[in-house]
Amino acid sequence: MKNFLLNTIVFLVFLTKVQACVPTITSPRMNVFSQNSILFCDNDDTEVLSTQLYDSYQWYKQEWAAVPPGTPNPNPWIAIQGANSQTLTINGTDDLLYYFKVVVVQGACSAESQVILADGYNFGLPYLIANFEPGTFQSLGNNNFNVCNGASVVLENGFDQVYGLHTWYKCIPVGIPPVPGDPCIIPNENGDTYTATTTGFYGFWACTSYCPNICLFLDLPNFIQLNFGEWLFCSLSNPEFDSNSIKLYPNPTTQVLFVGNQSDNQKTLLKIMDMSGKVVFSISDYHYGEPIDLSTLEAGSYLLVSETEEGKILRNKFVKK
Repeated sequence: MKNFLLNTIVFLVFLTKVQACVPTITSPRMNVFSQNSILFCDNDDTEVLSTQLYDSYQWYKQEWAAVPPGTPNPNPWIAIQGANSQTLTINGTDDLLYYFKVVVVQGACSAESQVILADGYNFGLPYLIANFEPGTFQSLGNNNFNVCNGASVVLENGFDQVYGLHTWYKCIPVGIPPVPGDPCIIPNENGDTYTATTTGFYGFWACTSYCPNICLFLDLPNFIQLNFGEWLFCSLSNPEFDSNSIKLYPNPTTQVLFVGNQSDNQKTLLKIMDMSGKVVFSISDYHYGEPIDLSTLEAGSYLLVSETEEGKILRNKFVKK
């Protein structure tokens, strides 16, 4: 019985020593984006790799190679000269796209760690994405848009997985980095997205989550101008639009369209817009009842807007076959 207990104790001591001689590499930013990898913030960035306490250490590195999955890396493992301590500091200039491991010795036990990769840079220039509600906007070019009142535009940082804290602006900021009290700063809006419902010149300043010391400003040419208003094209998607506000015939039409009645005998400003809000036809002295030649228009749906001399605005939709 004593021999059995003694053998058990010896085995447990041996097992403990074996288990203690299984090194694991850790680091502050390990596994944030992928298993057993870290990313640098820039060339000057450093990362400290560490393992458990052992009698001795030797760190190794191996250059990454573009090989098919399952194919051995042809590059050799190289012992890093002088890397014989519990930790190893790597940097974005010398160690990018290298694998690392450590071989340790604890008494009679020798073992090596898992392999980790310095995988690249966690960086991307910020850019703005604008998500519009269909039928509620009109592009004027150069990041300038007319938007229907009551609609909303969701603005987001295209690299939201990289950036964390945001400062959103509704006009050209006083200074960069953000200046407290700047009237252009939208208060209490610090997330990856912002929903705009009022006119403004929108952009942001953002700091990366992974690399908190890296903050960038969305350059002014990449800001977006949103002009909210009661634009004529908004009636195209308004379910409450009164389709009988002015008489049109025939509707649908193949070539000629008549507006109003011959008896109206009144001059009016008349415009025809396509579904994007673009004016495709206009006349400043149209007389109700006169035929309008639409033979040059493409087939589709259109909005006709008529403004009388008294300033009354009449509208209706029609289809060109």
